[in-house]
Amino acid sequence: MECAYEAIQTRLLVPLKFGDEKLLMLIFGRADKLIRNKGMLIVEESKFPDNAARFLEKFEPYPDQKLQTLLYLNSHFTSTSSFEPSDWFEIPHNEKVWIINIKNKNTGESIKIFRGIQTREAEEFLKDSLRRFALITLGKLEPKHHQNVRKCKPCRFKDCEYMIK
Repeated sequence: MECAYEAIQTRLLVPLKFGDEKLLMLIFGRADKLIRNKGMLIVEESKFPDNAARFLEKFEPYPDQKLQTLLYLNSHFTSTSSFEPSDWFEIPHNEKVWIINIKNKNTGESIKIFRGIQTREAEEFLKDSLRRFALITLGKLEPKHHQNVRKCKPCRFKDCEYMIK
């Protein structure tokens, strides 16, 4: 089974508890490519960076790229834009696989492909990232700045004291 490019939307509903405080977080997105093959659920994300050559010497994707695929792998799915859980479905699988395909922005040609399976370490990375995001959103934890001008521009934090200009 393979779904059309960007045809399936993802919904990850995450219950969290911080002491007596309970939080229900919904993260939604749209995976570039979703495949089920031989019992594996495979999420592929394509990236078209301005400087794809910087990936040639890398052995692993950037953490935020891996986090994006892990969010999709652990989600429910919908072919509509519905936020009603009754409209969501699971895709049966035995193993979860992520692929990050770095492509030339002009030609669409693959430059570097990172692949991996979801391990316990990856699950912990996902869980820790979700908890951290929730704590930042609740104002209980300060965000760590990435020190990257290109990430500052699209950031949606208003009046960020760390903004690089």
